[in-house]
Amino acid sequence: MNDLEQQQSEVEPDRAPTVGDAFVLMRNADDESRWSIHCSECGHRYGGIENDPKLGAVLKELSISDLSALNSVGMTERLVARQFFCPSCALLIAVNVQQHGDPIMLEWRLDPETLSKAR
Repeated sequence: MNDLEQQQSEVEPDRAPTVGDAFVLMRNADDESRWSIHCSECGHRYGGIENDPKLGAVLKELSISDLSALNSVGMTERLVARQFFCPSCALLIAVNVQQHGDPIMLEWRLDPETLSKAR
């Protein structure tokens, strides 16, 4: 049993919501009012739900033509494909296509107060 399975077995099923296929939200053991984001495969903790988990992921940049040969006909010098992986098990959690030099595109932030009220 991996760390995530152990943690989930200690929590009621309705208290471990998921976000897509890549993330599980868990209440912190020492403070049940706080939530954290974990990898759904290995249980790696990315941090609190206030921050996008991509900030705690491994980043790999590729040419957009590496995603598809069709992309090689335009804007390959302007765009980059950014892949984000779990640092513990290498699960691919996101891919963003952005302009070279742009900051990481933060896509979500969960409000702990709202989440606690919903559960």
